[in-house]
Amino acid sequence: MLAALQHGIRDVRLGERPEPTPGPGEVLVRTKAVTLCASDVHMFAEGNVGGVSWDGPFVPGHEAAGVVEDANGTDLAAGTPVVLDPAVACHECDMCAEGLFHLCRNLKFCDLPPVDGAMRELIAWPADRVFRVPESVDLVEAPVIEPLCVALHAVELASRPAGAVVAVVGCGAIGLFTLRMARLRGAKRIFATDPIRERLELARELGADDTMQVGVQDPGAEILKATDGRGVDIVFEAAGPQEALDQCLEVVRPAGEVVIIGIPSADEYRIRASSLRRRELAVRFVRRQNENYPEAIELVRQGAIRLGPLLTHRFPVERAQEAFLLAERKVDGAVRVAVVFD
Repeated sequence: MLAALQHGIRDVRLGERPEPTPGPGEVLVRTKAVTLCASDVHMFAEGNVGGVSWDGPFVPGHEAAGVVEDANGTDLAAGTPVVLDPAVACHECDMCAEGLFHLCRNLKFCDLPPVDGAMRELIAWPADRVFRVPESVDLVEAPVIEPLCVALHAVELASRPAGAVVAVVGCGAIGLFTLRMARLRGAKRIFATDPIRERLELARELGADDTMQVGVQDPGAEILKATDGRGVDIVFEAAGPQEALDQCLEVVRPAGEVVIIGIPSADEYRIRASSLRRRELAVRFVRRQNENYPEAIELVRQGAIRLGPLLTHRFPVERAQEAFLLAERKVDGAVRVAVVFD
């Protein structure tokens, strides 16, 4: 079957993989689209993500949607439109026993080598990690439900979004969905910052009250001025670079919360301890999502969340290399870029 294969840094080519056979409890899904997230771009451009690399060509992509090809005895009928949760927990370790499936000690993750990703014509995946989506949802847009789940989880980790003054630093798909979820959860005022003007326009469309363009304005100074020096109650870091975290620590008030979603390229942050200690800040890191698919899909079904505005570009799988390059360069208003199978 046809697949996109990453051979090296910035080197994705079409190739072949054997057709998978679904095992017990698995369904076979015919892929419609895969969207590219920051971790995919890190692997594409840097050769690793979080220290994980590869020793041979592998199939990238984990934000995927398609149609059930073979139900394999499960209750997902052939022809059902679905999205895939890329993470498969063991349900046996201590973390799983606590319901923290996303922190499973034996987690299997789609597109994290040696596990092939979803950018192939067919994928066999556990039926309990495959979720129906409404017929009204465009299957090219449906993979964007995965970053919506991450945003849902991030907002859940913040202790008091209702009535809070919030900042979102970084307006990619997860940052944009985070500010939208903060608005739905009752945030009183939302600031959004990003270097890309088109993303800030989307941020306003999705619920930001104030936007600041990094490199044109001084977001930290602007937010402090707008809050009379108080700062924000909660700040979500959804960009990754050190400068983004520095901005978060600049604008959060004493006893405030910093929720870190982004992935730094260097896999480390530099933090001055006194900046946290003297203000007694609470800092939380986000590890993807935890069983948020049903709620995310319901929000989409109700119309509370729109996927379309964040799916900015579509490429046929034959042009997967171009899709990755655009996602890396973040030009032409790119937010989420889809690789599409006919």
